[in-house]
Amino acid sequence: MVYVLDKDNNPLMPTNRHGKVRHLLKDNKAKVVKRNPFTIKLLYKSTAFKQKVTLGVDSGSKVVGLSATTKEKELFASELILRNDIVKLLATKRQNRRTKRNRLRFRKPRFNNRTKSKKKGWLAPSIQHKIDTHLTVISKTCEILPIDKIIVETASFDTQKLKDDKIEGYDYQQGNQLGFWNVREYILFRDGHKCQHCKGKSKDKILNAHHIESRQTGGDSPSNLVTLCNTCHDDYHKGKIDLKIKRGKSYRDATFMGIMRWSFYNQLKEIYLPLGIKEKTPMAI
Repeated sequence: MVYVLDKDNNPLMPTNRHGKVRHLLKDNKAKVVKRNPFTIKLLYKSTAFKQKVTLGVDSGSKVVGLSATTKEKELFASELILRNDIVKLLATKRQNRRTKRNRLRFRKPRFNNRTKSKKKGWLAPSIQHKIDTHLTVISKTCEILPIDKIIVETASFDTQKLKDDKIEGYDYQQGNQLGFWNVREYILFRDGHKCQHCKGKSKDKILNAHHIESRQTGGDSPSNLVTLCNTCHDDYHKGKIDLKIKRGKSYRDATFMGIMRWSFYNQLKEIYLPLGIKEKTPMAI
């Protein structure tokens, strides 16, 4: 499929008549403006006949799917894998900044120096980046196709329901950590105040809440924490023992969709207000 722009850079209907495209380029009646996807710009005035083209957007935490179609055929399809290293990069930046302040050149810490910049509707950089990427790929598609309508498929996940399908009503207020001072106390209680590696054979009474995956990767959720005695904890970090414990199920992607859903939809609606933007859930489809 060859995508076509008119003389004023407005998108026209694409074509698969490659012979005609070659003649236009050879006769200097068109020029190539983009290689991927292959797009040409007409150098003469042409008719602006357009069919109704609908762009479907399948938003996600890891992958964004796009499909532009008419009533008869698909004109464009793409799948974009989103970056997931923003958290790691910010953590590295924070570590380097602390090293510079504390070890290389002492400077008094400036507490709460970023609270004023967090306006209403502020989102974490990792989430905001993914939303911006969604908007960018939609914008790039609208540049090469005369999009008439945008349908956004978003999903709202009930993470409590995913954990327990029988939960309802008042039970939503009775979380697993209810009555515990902090996450650590809950982890110790959940594991019976016993090391999950040696099962108490080390006789070490000091217990720690160990991250199965690094805090940077897996966070501080209870599914990523396990009880280890101080002896096993030290031996693990020294490489003397190998834990055969896998973390519980992660709901990070479901949480992301719940956070970004309306923010993405509202921003998209503001940008493409003239278009008939519609929001669909997977169940509706």
